[in-house]
Amino acid sequence: MTQPVSQASIQEVAADWFARLQGEPTLEDWTAFQTWLEADPEHAAAYEAVEILWLDLDDLPANEPKTAPLAADIVPLRPRSSKPARRGLLMGLGLAAAAAIVALALTPRLATPSYTDYATQRGETREIALADGSRLTLGSATALRVRLSREQRDVTLVDGEASFDIAHLENRPFVVTVGAREVRVLGTEFNILSHAGRLAVSVRRGLVAVSGGQEGTVKLTRGQQLVQLPGESARTREVAPDQAFAWKSGKLIYDRTPLAEVVVDLNRYVATPIRVDPSAASVTVSGVLLIDEEAAMVRRLELFAPIVAETMAGEVVLKAKNARR
Repeated sequence: MTQPVSQASIQEVAADWFARLQGEPTLEDWTAFQTWLEADPEHAAAYEAVEILWLDLDDLPANEPKTAPLAADIVPLRPRSSKPARRGLLMGLGLAAAAAIVALALTPRLATPSYTDYATQRGETREIALADGSRLTLGSATALRVRLSREQRDVTLVDGEASFDIAHLENRPFVVTVGAREVRVLGTEFNILSHAGRLAVSVRRGLVAVSGGQEGTVKLTRGQQLVQLPGESARTREVAPDQAFAWKSGKLIYDRTPLAEVVVDLNRYVATPIRVDPSAASVTVSGVLLIDEEAAMVRRLELFAPIVAETMAGEVVLKAKNARR
């Protein structure tokens, strides 16, 4: 019968991961770490505890030795390349001692935690479990960066779409940077789309504050969305709370949405570029599009709107049905 993993063992593994990821981790290292982190909520909690203890050590006064949490008879750390010795030493210590040893083994560059990059390919989605208990879901063709520190949790959405289910941590806000804007929360669930000059921040639970725009700080609560299109001012509108999250279940929902906006979305999922012909510039779309292979998505779009699709020169052009062909 499989024996349960002890809390001490989880703490030791967490400390070992923390040390390993401060060196030169490979893609395989990050993948293995993510698998371990998501296997059990206790893993994320243990890793965060190691991380916070390291940050506490870094905050010690300059004249106070950072070995304070260690027992007096702890032997000096062997060279980092001697992994079995280091692991054996960590297994014999409590979490505080393990974290202190990790701190001794690391370089000063850890004073500011580094960012971790995540990305998806076209048509791919990915769920990320952060060490603070928050969960992120990346949509198609999305890139973002994450940094967790003792004072604040930071994410930069470089491009694409992501949903955020944020663990509430008092005095440790979660801040998403999108271009010149910041979305700041303590604990909530929201979605951000930032692509091709278009921004949409939608809230399903809690309260977020969006700053950095000409309109000043805008507070959004459940069922509200801040949207800004290229060349236009941002505006706030009411939306169905679940609508902005539909992509996570393989659907794109539209309600009298300009065809050009729909096409911007579709181009994040398809390999063949789609373009709107001037004849269809005023067309709007209402309906639910299933995220599918590209030909099927275009066919469904033809059913929802008075358009026809023509393939030419490596692209799909959407024209109004009454346009001369």
